[in-house]
Amino acid sequence: MSWKKIIVSGSQASLDTLSVDNGISATTFAGSGTSITGVVHNSGEIASDISGSFNSVSASLAADISNISTVFADITNKPTLFSGSAQVEATLLDNSVTFGTGNVTAAAFIGNGSQLSGITVDQAATLASAFTNQTSVEVVHNFSSPNINTTVYDADGYQIIPASVRANLNDRVVVTFATPTSGRIVVAKGGHIISGSISYTNLDDVPTLFSGSVQVDYDSIQNQPTTISSAQGTKLSHITVTQAVSLDTMESNITTNNSKLTADTTNVTSAGALMDSEVTNLAAVKAINQSLVTSASPTFADLTISGDLIVQGDTTTISTANLLIEDKFILLNSGSNGTADGGIIIDEGNGEGHGYVYDAATSRFGFHNSLGSTATSAVPQAFASAVVDIDAGHSDISEYQKNGNVKTDSGTIFIYA
Repeated sequence: MSWKKIIVSGSQASLDTLSVDNGISATTFAGSGTSITGVVHNSGEIASDISGSFNSVSASLAADISNISTVFADITNKPTLFSGSAQVEATLLDNSVTFGTGNVTAAAFIGNGSQLSGITVDQAATLASAFTNQTSVEVVHNFSSPNINTTVYDADGYQIIPASVRANLNDRVVVTFATPTSGRIVVAKGGHIISGSISYTNLDDVPTLFSGSVQVDYDSIQNQPTTISSAQGTKLSHITVTQAVSLDTMESNITTNNSKLTADTTNVTSAGALMDSEVTNLAAVKAINQSLVTSASPTFADLTISGDLIVQGDTTTISTANLLIEDKFILLNSGSNGTADGGIIIDEGNGEGHGYVYDAATSRFGFHNSLGSTATSAVPQAFASAVVDIDAGHSDISEYQKNGNVKTDSGTIFIYA
């Protein structure tokens, strides 16, 4: 490995050889081009290439054209042609035709429709037949069932009862009369559901309904609940019981127990006097609202320490918007006996994030995109490039002779590789 000179705009390069995978663009190219392939070097090569190409194409076209057949039977993948409507009819006759999801529209359809679905056929539910001066009348109803309802009316519209009604066939009924009669016969298909409604006011023996509380007489109610006084209600609002109790007994017990509660004012007074004599700022002591024992974790708004702060725990957490440190240098990894990894991590959530680290194995600084706060070592995913400026007095030592580092010397740029 060594320093490699970087060619930039405006610099002059002197190269032994140059290999380029893609194209090179320039205003002019100077020098011998005899070794360049894929180009025509002179007019003789142009004439030879053009002549050879056209001769080859002409021969190929002539051979293809001469092989074309003019016989229709020789054509492959040709469609079936219809010469007339008779050929169409012969093709469809006695064959099943499937139209997929399309529709078939016609002025009329003729034939067996028993396989059709989604068709609703309306039918008459009743049939009326008039007759004049008859003793026997046959009514053809075509309901395809003997289960029918037959009603007879005379010429004035009054319902009458005939001598007989015979419905022994599925499509007709025969009605007979004792004397010649005129009127009409109404035949209805049996099995139809009749629906309707009737006004509530036309119902008989309806029960008496209550329209409101004013119709209810409280004094006439049997087993009326026992009411409680306001004082009893107040007592009940302050207690909770899980079994039946006597409120009077409870009140008596409370009064008895209250007489037994007495304060030891002597001991309390002595303790207060002792505290007052030993505490110089009693108000400050009384204002303490949290534990200050050795195992406690108190919280203060501000804390000023005039001496040194020694933290012996494994983790120190500082929750501030900005941390101000007067020291000019910060020593990290101070507990190590030799060279070890170390760095700074920018928390991006869950105690991990991007890190700027020192890799002891390569003696280089670098970057890591996801480093945890509990990490004890780190392998950089990318190194930080160091700049050795000879003009600024830097020394070209092996410490910085590593891949990717840059050196400048008298206006010339080098990269180590």
